Amino acid sequence: MKKSSLLIISLFLLALIIVSGLLFGQKKIDAKIATGEISANNNFPVVSSSTSPTALHFESLPPDTYQAFYNNTKTVPNIGEIKGAIVPHHLLAGYIPATLFSYLEKQKPSVVVLFGPNHFFKGQGKAVATDLDWQTDFGVVPTDKNIIKKLAEKNVITIDNEAIQTEHALGGEMPFLAKSLPGTKVISFMLRYGTSDEVTNQLAQELKEILPKDAVIVASVDFSHYQTLPSSNFHDELSRAIINNFDFPRIKKLEIDSQPSVNLFLKLMESYGTQKMAYELHNNSANLINNPAVAEGTSYYSPYFVKGEPQKVKIASILNFGDMMLDRSVKKQIDANGGGEYIFKTLAGQEDRFFQGMDIVMANLEGPFANSRRATTKSIAFRFDPALISTLKKYNFSLFNLANNHSLDMSARGFEESKTNLKNANIDFYGQQYTVGDNSLLIKQVGDFKFGFIGLDDTVNKIKISEVKKLMDKTKTNGADFVVVNVHWGEEYKEISNTRQRQLGHSLIDLGADVIIGHHPHVVEEMEIYKNRPIYYSLGNFVFDQYFSVPTQQGLGVGLVFEEKNGQKSISNYVFPLEGIKSQVRQMKYTPAMKYFADWTTKSRLGSFKFNNFNLIINF
Repeated sequence: MKKSSLLIISLFLLALIIVSGLLFGQKKIDAKIATGEISANNNFPVVSSSTSPTALHFESLPPDTYQAFYNNTKTVPNIGEIKGAIVPHHLLAGYIPATLFSYLEKQKPSVVVLFGPNHFFKGQGKAVATDLDWQTDFGVVPTDKNIIKKLAEKNVITIDNEAIQTEHALGGEMPFLAKSLPGTKVISFMLRYGTSDEVTNQLAQELKEILPKDAVIVASVDFSHYQTLPSSNFHDELSRAIINNFDFPRIKKLEIDSQPSVNLFLKLMESYGTQKMAYELHNNSANLINNPAVAEGTSYYSPYFVKGEPQKVKIASILNFGDMMLDRSVKKQIDANGGGEYIFKTLAGQEDRFFQGMDIVMANLEGPFANSRRATTKSIAFRFDPALISTLKKYNFSLFNLANNHSLDMSARGFEESKTNLKNANIDFYGQQYTVGDNSLLIKQVGDFKFGFIGLDDTVNKIKISEVKKLMDKTKTNGADFVVVNVHWGEEYKEISNTRQRQLGHSLIDLGADVIIGHHPHVVEEMEIYKNRPIYYSLGNFVFDQYFSVPTQQGLGVGLVFEEKNGQKSISNYVFPLEGIKSQVRQMKYTPAMKYFADWTTKSRLGSFKFNNFNLIINF
């Protein structure tokens, strides 16, 4: 039988097992876990597991399926001795761990340290280990009981064989060890979600002191969960860079299934001086089953580390939205449906993961968080309840443009109250309704770059380029690496920009803007790439109550990844078509999203640039 046919059959069998596990799996796992890590798309199924006085037996896939993984391994160049690697435990991508362990056959390490997440929150310790051997269909993987005992005596692990026996992040990997490294001992443990840096640092120190010199470290970690393929790719750009940069403070931003495991892994690589990423594999379940419409997929990233220094890449990741209004009928929907989470929870998805995996989330705040409603002569005047700010914080909103025609709806005093309320929540902002001045500019460090954020309103008073130039000059004197301009402009309900917008957009790029994010028309307008810089003329409504038409209930989310590598700068653009149903936002389903996106790109002016799966990269 051909290798490709065997793989297809194996993947089909895996899909059947996953569905069976979903329908007939463990019913007693508590609700928190059931709505968290356990998912047909994101976890390896537990068919059965058992313990004996001497061994754990995690029965997973049949041997033929593991053999199919080996038949489809990738050819790794001779990169020397691997000290550590990350592999997935979602074994739809079983060829990835098979590739690693095949390479390790020539190293023959005496010990492999294998760890991953504690999916089911079992056991009492932060790091829960076993002192039993693992029984697999390819033979026994012996546990190094001496090292386990020493680690337990130092109180850095807790031995709990019953808790660990169903952990697929460990059990699913053991057949690879047994097949490729017979006789190699293993130290296996799982790390509870939220394990502190203090605990992982201590564990890394004790492991470094006690492990033999030839030990290999393997972290069993899956990457983006419950996401569409474009969302996963957007999140993974930051994850891959943070790992390869050894950027420990930003690990907590990553949309992965075990931040503590990655933290421990990188600490160990740092301690051994093996920080050079010499080889990597990256994939997604949507690709593996050849179905880009998968709504809740899993991504996989597997870097190999060898002796050497990290090859750092500068990176920052920003998720952008259009007009957000939290008053009027939106407020009625919030009140009728239990609070502000109603607006965002569908878009956020399981574990709120859509709003993770980037440095900041920003939008145009179409109104003030004033402390009270004030009488006004305006026919349409918004006021948002400051209590909703905590909801925005939950979904990682951290930056707002205030330059729009509704900032001062509750008077200048209400505007100041709004800024104070945002500041007290550690949310940054810039811009105002009538003028262009110092408060139109925010210099802010985001990730590895210093940004100049400029907010402009062209709907009340027309923008004067001479005033904007002064702000641009300040971004340069303050050392900004990139300039992002949010501009409120255009005509309401027009789906194509007008001459004024285009002329102004070009002028802003000429002055030094790197990205322009437009809003105000309440519908999506086209995109243009001008002098290698993107202009989004209008992202449309993000959260609004204009239920009277389809276009006013559609919008775009735009993920921007700014990168500099070897002196080359780039902006990776991800576009997410959105729709609102009674002000509850969600991503469009794949088929309508593809049609909507095709129509949008047709009317856009992209020159020679082309999107690939909702992604477009601009180098400059």
